Amino acid sequence: METLTRPKLREGLEVIRGMDDHPLLYDASSGIYHRLSRSAAGLVQRLDGSRSLEDIATMMAAHGTKTPEAARTELDRFVQNLYDSGLLDGAPTPQRARDTGRRGKRNQMMPRFVISRTLLPRLLEPLAAPLRLVPGRVTAGVHLAGGVLGTVLAVWALFAGPAPDPRPAHWTTLVALVLFLCQIVLHECAHAMVAQILKVPVRGFGFALLFYFMPLAYVDRTDAYRLRSRTSRVVLALAGPVNDGWIAGLTALVATTAGGTAASVAATMLVFQILSVITNLNPLLPSDGYAALEAGMGTVDARGRAFGLLKHTLLRRPLPSHLATMTPAARRLHLAYGALCTLYVLVLAYVAVLGTVFSYGSVQGVWGR
Repeated sequence: METLTRPKLREGLEVIRGMDDHPLLYDASSGIYHRLSRSAAGLVQRLDGSRSLEDIATMMAAHGTKTPEAARTELDRFVQNLYDSGLLDGAPTPQRARDTGRRGKRNQMMPRFVISRTLLPRLLEPLAAPLRLVPGRVTAGVHLAGGVLGTVLAVWALFAGPAPDPRPAHWTTLVALVLFLCQIVLHECAHAMVAQILKVPVRGFGFALLFYFMPLAYVDRTDAYRLRSRTSRVVLALAGPVNDGWIAGLTALVATTAGGTAASVAATMLVFQILSVITNLNPLLPSDGYAALEAGMGTVDARGRAFGLLKHTLLRRPLPSHLATMTPAARRLHLAYGALCTLYVLVLAYVAVLGTVFSYGSVQGVWGR
């Protein structure tokens, strides 16, 4: 096949320096970033279609310590990986890249729909510009301290504060839910604000349907891979949950100092907010906490690698080329993480089924009286 004997990169690919100062191959047509090793960054520059694999392997051997045979084996694996990712001329475009450009994207049972790709940057820049003049550590420290304090206050108000109405009106719960959905918009705007301060493009703002039912706001911050500092990527990932802590603290103040309807709505909101904080920081879910952990460790797509290895182990599916090069220790670590994630989801499903059965039994008991 000519594509693999004289490989040539597709048009629209750019090698940039991003996370941890590592080279990344950016595909402008799909918006996907592909992480490269430092040696691979130099190698892709030679893939212009004018050299055969044999010629490139000979050059690799001449400038390194590998034998021509070992260099050819490594080169074949690397070129095959590029081909499988659709990065070579003549290679088929993988499904992931085809889905990226669609307005509504399916992702973990949550289709996403972009409302605007330019609205948030225009709205946030007047606020972001003066904040860039403040040292980043000061801004992040104040934001984190307020978020932690607000979360602690919310937990206290929920478990040790004044007891809420044991039988709130249905409309009270509805109002609390609507306000919580508005909070989710502010959660995503916090991510976007940090991205704007760091001058990272926010690709779009829109809404998603969790399990195709519950509407949620979201911002696309894929370009965070361009940030070289792990600290900056962690701050960007945690901006939403920390902002939730501020709002939860304000809600706790209302719940403990106000009375009547306002206190009842606030007390109901606290339940939603605490559950949201726990979910958003849980590294066993595709959450902000997982994104922060991934950024702090300097890894990329740990969940995808983990589940890919699980499918290979349990279903005997072919192992993708980018997983075949992992060390045995890395494989065991990813397999353990994938197993924990799967077990956690199964436990959640079991608890949900028990809750449904219990609720159904309670309703039957009421109607049977």
